[in-house]
Amino acid sequence: MRIGLIGTRGIPAKYGGFETFAEKISALFVKKGYSIYIQCDAGSFTQDSYNGSGLFFSSVTKTDNPIRYYWEGIKWGCRNSDILLVATTGGSIFYFLKYFRNRIIITITDGIESKRNKWPLPHRLYLRFSEWLAANLSDYLIADSQKIREYLESAYPASKNKIHVIEYGADIVDSFNQNYLIEYGLEPDKYYLVVCRLEPENNIKMIIDGFKMSKSERKLFIVGKLTDSKYVRNLQVQADDRRIIFAGGVYDEEKLQSLRFACSAYIHGHSVGGTNPSLLEAMGCGNITICHDNAFNREVTSESQFYFKDSTDIYEIILKIEALPLEVMNIYKENNMKRISDYYNWEAILNKYLNLFKNLH
Repeated sequence: MRIGLIGTRGIPAKYGGFETFAEKISALFVKKGYSIYIQCDAGSFTQDSYNGSGLFFSSVTKTDNPIRYYWEGIKWGCRNSDILLVATTGGSIFYFLKYFRNRIIITITDGIESKRNKWPLPHRLYLRFSEWLAANLSDYLIADSQKIREYLESAYPASKNKIHVIEYGADIVDSFNQNYLIEYGLEPDKYYLVVCRLEPENNIKMIIDGFKMSKSERKLFIVGKLTDSKYVRNLQVQADDRRIIFAGGVYDEEKLQSLRFACSAYIHGHSVGGTNPSLLEAMGCGNITICHDNAFNREVTSESQFYFKDSTDIYEIILKIEALPLEVMNIYKENNMKRISDYYNWEAILNKYLNLFKNLH
């Protein structure tokens, strides 16, 4: 059985959650004897394989021309794969190609993209249309959380039997490299960490406001690409505080793991989406997590962490965390690591895909 993984920017992972997913799950598929081929950005890599997975390259990057990127990926996949595993619904306008070669398309729907404030209205309308197409033309839909499944079932009741919940996974991390902290002038347990795209729905402004209110002597270390946008410029003006550091994008996995492992707590402001890989990775590093209060984050953390609705909540949570006895802090950390090892581990995620493949028709 040949699998084409379409719509990620490719491996080795250098960008975000979908790319990490592609790298992890493809290696496991290869060990199980599957042939898997992964779409990659133009110019992103020089070899035609990685860790046993085949790579094929588009003529464009997904960032520069996402429509063409999906067109090329789905066209290639329909010619060369039995199953197309497509990341997000953005390419569903090309799903008609499957009928020419009788291919199976499985769409990983990701979050509710049409509700992301970063997109202008025409873009959000297109995303809602592409979601509708994916719900109707996909053979199967993957929801990455129970709450996303509930949304899809409510929005597209005729597609209810197509929907399967398969989350993302994460690794347990039990050590860190001190040199990475020294590089940024950080000390273990002396900073709060944020890792995300610097976009409105990730509530960076709220996090900065709450941290500044706390008067904490620790630092706020923000990892995310510093795009030349009005929103990012305003954030930097707002964060005029020696304790707040914008690090820019950090894409080295070992470095990110060290930054997560050694922080006082991980602050997760994502408000739109299901199972967010960045939150899982923080949990796997044994972080206490301070999460935006929504159903998705509560589901992932099994309601065992701290949750905020506004900057005042963040301020109060920081004060509470800094006063916690060590034994209580360890309970929060152990709850997160147990959640990863028991539920969000890569072998469990692989087995869910394998069970789905066994029942394909």
